[in-house]
Amino acid sequence: EANHGVAAAPDGSRMYFSDEALETLDIVDARTLQVTKRIPLSGRPNNISISRDGRRVYVAIVQAPGAVDVIDTVSEERVKTIPAKGGVHNTYVTPDGKYVIAGSIVGKIMTVIDQQTEQPVWSLEFDLGVRPMAFEQNADGSTKRIFVQLTEFHGFAVVDFQTRKEVTRITLPPLPPGKVDNKEGGNISHGMAVTADGKTLVVTSRQNMALYAYSLPDLKLLGGADVGLAPDWVTLTPDSKTAYVANAGSN
Repeated sequence: EANHGVAAAPDGSRMYFSDEALETLDIVDARTLQVTKRIPLSGRPNNISISRDGRRVYVAIVQAPGAVDVIDTVSEERVKTIPAKGGVHNTYVTPDGKYVIAGSIVGKIMTVIDQQTEQPVWSLEFDLGVRPMAFEQNADGSTKRIFVQLTEFHGFAVVDFQTRKEVTRITLPPLPPGKVDNKEGGNISHGMAVTADGKTLVVTSRQNMALYAYSLPDLKLLGGADVGLAPDWVTLTPDSKTAYVANAGSN
């Protein structure tokens, strides 16, 4: 009940679900679709992410004071709880697999954790709550910039990973003439992703009921597409030819 986040093992053999009702990480056999184990967590969870090798699952603990629980997928046990300021809503693993990023809505802070040592290495505070993120890579695969959606900001912040600073904010297009401002729950802009070739950032707008595309690295608006009511998540196919947008208001 009240499953929040999901991650898949790289080989597709298992799925992991954060279970808010039981405060567990539930392991599901991908072939039988049965829960094989429930691992107790340190508090109520939100979203989760998985390491590139599939050996670690990182669970956002939203319950105060906030943390990231580390689950070993071989022993199927919680092996560590990493404190993080504010209740943690989202966790991400950077594309190079070197860092785990924890975002807090209440704490208005992003915490960067070293994946090897499983210790926080730096953090960045914002004036608004931290929502979904997406990552731009350098030529060598390392993280160049993080795009961060913020509570009630119609757009996203741009964070330079090397300098550890916010460098700018991009505002999404205004509400088009004839459209009614969508007040259907959730955040005004929630859900984003970078294409596999690293050339495009796609961003949803709940307010405009649209999906927008920006070119990388210059962040110029390429265009948009009308979608359903209250789009709040976007997922790209591995070849990035198709974007799937989840629309909360129109189901």
